[in-house]
Amino acid sequence: MFDMDLQTREVSPVLSESDLALIDVMQEDPRAPWAQIGQTIGVSAPTARRRWERLQADDSAWVTTHVGWNSGVVTAIVAVQCRPGAVETVIEAFVTHPRVVTIAEITGDHDLMLTVLVPDVHELRRFLRLGLTSHADVARMRTMLVTRMFLDGSHWRSGFGASSRQVEARDGSTSPAAPLSPALAKAISILERNGRAPSSELASALGVSEAHARRFVHRAVRSGHIVQRIDVQLEQPRWPYSLVLWMVVPAGRLYAAAARISQRQSVRACAALAGGSANLYVVVWLSSLAEAPEVEMQIVQDADVRVVERSIMLHYSKRMGHVFDSSQRRTGHVPWVDGAAT
Repeated sequence: MFDMDLQTREVSPVLSESDLALIDVMQEDPRAPWAQIGQTIGVSAPTARRRWERLQADDSAWVTTHVGWNSGVVTAIVAVQCRPGAVETVIEAFVTHPRVVTIAEITGDHDLMLTVLVPDVHELRRFLRLGLTSHADVARMRTMLVTRMFLDGSHWRSGFGASSRQVEARDGSTSPAAPLSPALAKAISILERNGRAPSSELASALGVSEAHARRFVHRAVRSGHIVQRIDVQLEQPRWPYSLVLWMVVPAGRLYAAAARISQRQSVRACAALAGGSANLYVVVWLSSLAEAPEVEMQIVQDADVRVVERSIMLHYSKRMGHVFDSSQRRTGHVPWVDGAAT
């Protein structure tokens, strides 16, 4: 199902420093009470709410909710090479697919980079064999699995707010993954559509009290079973470009290198990979293309970190379920839970 609930709008205005300060605070907890948010940025609760409602109305910022990396799902990064002239055809074929949560056009040897979230490896195999590779306009693909997400969009901060992101090195140990529970699926289904959905709506869906519903969502977010973040408009002048680096790091230094890289303010995503030529994947926001060589040099400052491939993202057709047109305007949303339940 494709939620086409957004009207066509003019290109969103530039985010001001006060807008970014509000966004930074809300990144800490997108469902925080307005009184708490307002106190942090020094305004009243009604003022904080009005500012956020304006950003939403302008389509300058919104809450994105998706199933968390610790919920047992399998995450794959798939680089796709299309047949000549067929990029748009392939995008149209998969942009409404619920399991394909992100589609980005990129430079380099491949045309598209897909992020695929599926309940298990059997679903992934079925999607790759029966969905992706069977498409007549897909010439070649390369798939790598995410084994650890060190940093994602929920950690991003603009630097204009009072908060700063905290990223810790991890030893790679994980608890056994459990299947996606019906309660978690219901909560994600509601929050995908409205990240600040009232507790009463969640309580009704879950069949519990409002207090229990609030605690359930809070625990799910804290444990990484649900990810919530504030996303901003694609067309904005502060960071108009994204550099993608595929790197190789010695296994014994992978977590330390990922923690160091993730501390950079401009790093948007950092993940450990398996099943391909690279074992570390990084996305960096750039203010200009001229920054790319210097940023790459700083990221690979350790002698044992080596870049094996690099790309520039040209356009998002879809980002974590949200769909965009050729003018970078958000045009709809494809819920993940609806597809995962099939």
